[in-house]
Amino acid sequence: MMTDDNAHKLPEAKIRRGYASLMSIWIVPVIALGVAVYLIVQTVAERGAEISVVFDDAEGMIPGKTQLKYKDVTIGTLNRIDILDDDKGVSLVIDVNRTADKYLTDTASFWIVAPAIGFQGITGLQTLLSGSFIEIDPGKGGKRQTEFTGLKTPPVITSNDKGTEYILSTEKLSNINRGTPVIYKGLVVGSILGYRLAEDKKAVDVYAFVQAPYDDLVLEGTQFWNAGGINVSVSTAGLEVGASSLQSLIAGAVEFSTPRLYQNTFKAEARHEFKLYDNIKAKEDARFTEKVVYVLYFDGSVSGLTVGANVEFKGIKIGSVREISLEIDEANQKFYIPVLIEVEPQRISLTDNGQKIRSVLETRELRQKIIKDLIERGLKAKLKNANFLTGQLIVELDLVPEKEAVYVATSGRYPEIPTVPADLEAITASVTEIMAKINKLPIEELGQNLNGTVAGLDKFINSGELQKTIDEYRKLAVSVRVVAENIDTKTLPNIGRTIEDIRDAINKIDATLVSAETMFSSVNGLIADGSPFKYDLTNMLQELAAASRAVRSLADFLERNPSSLISGKR
Repeated sequence: MMTDDNAHKLPEAKIRRGYASLMSIWIVPVIALGVAVYLIVQTVAERGAEISVVFDDAEGMIPGKTQLKYKDVTIGTLNRIDILDDDKGVSLVIDVNRTADKYLTDTASFWIVAPAIGFQGITGLQTLLSGSFIEIDPGKGGKRQTEFTGLKTPPVITSNDKGTEYILSTEKLSNINRGTPVIYKGLVVGSILGYRLAEDKKAVDVYAFVQAPYDDLVLEGTQFWNAGGINVSVSTAGLEVGASSLQSLIAGAVEFSTPRLYQNTFKAEARHEFKLYDNIKAKEDARFTEKVVYVLYFDGSVSGLTVGANVEFKGIKIGSVREISLEIDEANQKFYIPVLIEVEPQRISLTDNGQKIRSVLETRELRQKIIKDLIERGLKAKLKNANFLTGQLIVELDLVPEKEAVYVATSGRYPEIPTVPADLEAITASVTEIMAKINKLPIEELGQNLNGTVAGLDKFINSGELQKTIDEYRKLAVSVRVVAENIDTKTLPNIGRTIEDIRDAINKIDATLVSAETMFSSVNGLIADGSPFKYDLTNMLQELAAASRAVRSLADFLERNPSSLISGKR
């Protein structure tokens, strides 16, 4: 029995005492804690600096979601939004990655990217689904900084854009705005960065940026002009309306080109100053740099004449109107309208068959001398209606030597060109003179005489004498008609027969003369020269020949003019 009990005895458990069991229980939490600590340390290490950017408002900004981006790469996240005191806007507190710490300098710029529609197109479309974000332009160089003021609008260019900035000076800004494109031969090669009032307060400085490599096209002789909007001009041809392109019409544009004369000038340096012309016409007129100012004095109305109106000679533009004013001569109780014109002598070509080479100064002096000589020969100015529809006036110069030159200027500041009345003014003056003469006539006396004459005529008509006279003239007309009919039916046929009789007589006379000549030729030999008989015969033959010619002429005349038998020869 003992043997069986020992055979079925269970084995006893062996108990080991130590820390192995304890480690197996806490190993998982320890590993989790280590990972958490690693993540915290890594987050703190990557977190970098905390910056604040001040904006007017926080529209579209969501803490924990809105991102800070550079070149479409996220480099930070919006942590919180603080409202500043005294209504100074809001402060966006942003946690920036440590790798982006190098961008946090005083040259950095921040702005909010959101959907926007402007003249230059639609921007920020990528934020329609992802939401607005904050963009940074780190700039170049600068000192470290953590507090910034954000831009109200996105910049036109960033520090990554390569190119050159220029200054364009203009008298008026017109339709040029920040972001207006700069165009070269139809290509957009830059933008307008901004503008400000010039230091002299007389012009506006516009800052234009031209991208590389197009900035190599901007030379010192390059010309810029406003190519935006609609160009409206009124000329003798009528109303002209045009635009460079649809884009420039909507958004405006600044265009530039370099005249052939200045193709070899040097490349313009950064911030080189150029003149910005109002339009392409002003740019083209700018090639006439030589201008001579003359003064004209008009005593009539100049309504319709404007600054900039053409000054023409024989229909060709040689200048423009510069200034129109009013001047009163108190001593003589007269008023004048002095008009300053700018004559551009370069528009006048000199022809000498190339026989003489002149310098620029000699050519300029010669042109001015020509104009002076023309004034001495009778050059005068008058107003001319260039367009009857609009009433626009121009100044026309022409040689009028038959009219006396009247000079008004006393100061001698500008050379004077005498004026003559316009064609319409001359007609008006003539009409006024005629009306003045009419007003001097004794109208009342003439009216009374006319009334007396009318009364006498009325009395004569109503007295019956007029009707009696008319009846007598009717009877006379009937008598004349009867006489004319008798002439046609009786007299003219008789005249025909008379002419035939005269022709028969002439033929007989001719036959008699022939016979006589035959007889006298035979007898002539028997008669001695110088005898009285031969002399008488010769005279008789000459008289008969003359009579024959006279009768022949009379017959021909009566045949051509049969009525002369009644009325006589005229």
